Amino acid sequence: MITLSEVKSLQLEITNLCNAACPQCPRNYFGGKTLTTLPLKNWTLQEFKDNVPLTLFTSLEQVYFCGTYGDPFSNYYITQIVQYIKEVLPTVKVGIHTNGGIGKNKTYVEVAPYVDFIAFGIDGLEDTNHIYRRNVLWNKVMDNATTYIAGGGIAYWDFIVFDHNQHQVETAETLSKEMGFAKFSAKRTGRFLNRKHEYESKLTVYNKKNLVDYIIYPPTDKKWRNSNYDKLENIRSISEYAKTACISCNALNIKEIYIGADGFVFPCGWLHDRLYGPEVDGTADQILIKRLMQQSGGLPRTNVFHGKLQEIVEGPWFENIKRSWTNGSKLERCGVMCGDKFNLIGEQNLEVGYKE
Repeated sequence: MITLSEVKSLQLEITNLCNAACPQCPRNYFGGKTLTTLPLKNWTLQEFKDNVPLTLFTSLEQVYFCGTYGDPFSNYYITQIVQYIKEVLPTVKVGIHTNGGIGKNKTYVEVAPYVDFIAFGIDGLEDTNHIYRRNVLWNKVMDNATTYIAGGGIAYWDFIVFDHNQHQVETAETLSKEMGFAKFSAKRTGRFLNRKHEYESKLTVYNKKNLVDYIIYPPTDKKWRNSNYDKLENIRSISEYAKTACISCNALNIKEIYIGADGFVFPCGWLHDRLYGPEVDGTADQILIKRLMQQSGGLPRTNVFHGKLQEIVEGPWFENIKRSWTNGSKLERCGVMCGDKFNLIGEQNLEVGYKE
């Protein structure tokens, strides 16, 4: 499928800890309690050196810290890790995605010389950002972003548009320019599919007592609606569609691999979020992923804490995932995310905004 020397993009999750409780994040119960089945992990610098052999990535162009479950600034060693990457591979582009509400001021200053950009996920203004970015304090985000920019850092503002913040896009864009952000992106969310890949016109948000807190709705303004949702009307069953869809793997196309905080290696993070959580437990995808893992040799051939990264990427694990696309046991997640009929996330990344 791919060799380590061919990899151009490396996506890393060096922690699955996070201060936020975003209700569409797989690490919690719809904004409430953290998953009890998620094995919490923070990588040390030594673990990074031991498990990510940078010198073998002879074609590597970028490293992006944007995990499925955690925020990179939850990891104490973030500065040391990005500094090490730049020391070994000085021409590689390094980026971090964060909610901006975690980490000390000085950490944002310290990482600035070693990263090419930090993308701040800020979905609204002071009165709305916390609706989706639960537990994230606005003043903390503004303080960290301001400090990072003042220290010479290149900052991007990523704004996911919902019904409750769609009226603030232009104001947020203006604020981003005033603060010195280099880029502002308003994203048409593709997040209103449940874990069974069924469209839901609303999202019920729960608290830690498992009681309903409030409801989040997708944007009503057609400008911000993800048009791929309309294509779902012509598909009777997402599951049936996914079984027959022709797969054009986005990760394979750009030669990317993903390493989760728990050590598991995947072509992308979208498969990683099939491992844990009440919405995926017992699903066909979770069962098939675990079966493919066993067929590939178990932990030594799928997890960097038990085997070597090169043997994992170039061994049967990635080939077995690819082979599943053409037989009767296709991973539904692959069909939904990289199928030929629609691509919800692809349109989400059609950014509206500016870039200096």
